[in-house]
Amino acid sequence: MTKENERGETTEYVYNLLKERIFGWSLSPGQKINISLLAREFNVSAIPLREALSRLHSQKLVHFEANKGYWVSDILDKQQMKEMFEARALMETYAIRQIIRANRLEIIHELSEITEKMYSVDTRHSYKEVLDFVHLDQKFHSILMKAGGNTFLSEAYEGMYCHLHIARFYYVRGEVDQRDAAAEHREIIDAIRTRDIYRAEEAVASHIHDVSKRLLEKWTKET
Repeated sequence: MTKENERGETTEYVYNLLKERIFGWSLSPGQKINISLLAREFNVSAIPLREALSRLHSQKLVHFEANKGYWVSDILDKQQMKEMFEARALMETYAIRQIIRANRLEIIHELSEITEKMYSVDTRHSYKEVLDFVHLDQKFHSILMKAGGNTFLSEAYEGMYCHLHIARFYYVRGEVDQRDAAAEHREIIDAIRTRDIYRAEEAVASHIHDVSKRLLEKWTKET
């Protein structure tokens, strides 16, 4: 393995560690990131750590100030969350329309496996299982976006989608809409299987609307 490949794998490893800490509030919104401390803790040099932070910065999960360093980004406010969900609906309805038109039905099996795993995860007892559910949910939607065939939209979506889960963890304290979300995913899968574009668009739009409603209702109660 070349040094470039080794460094790339290390950067990916550090990136995933940082993202999980942001998701789980170990690195909380607004917190300054101590690069030296994290480099010692992760047993890596500052180079892959800075590369991982640069990637997180492109996703707006952290922000950077010259001569000052990196901070974890603040939680999106209510209006920003509403706009994010509107953008998600536009992107995902476009993607599912393209999937059906291009007959990319090979994704059905993988989407079905992910959805069944989402049903079976026991999220009641530990943060790890909640995070497992979050990763499965993210994987489901990422597959949809990638299968839509537009790389620019897919990359933009990945950065935006992280903020949903940060808000979900921050405002609902690890509670997840497990049964509702998985059932809505099944409707999306069935719509793809029948190649019904109108039904698929409605299934995606309704799912995103319902996720938004559940989160914002909980947000209002917490604030």
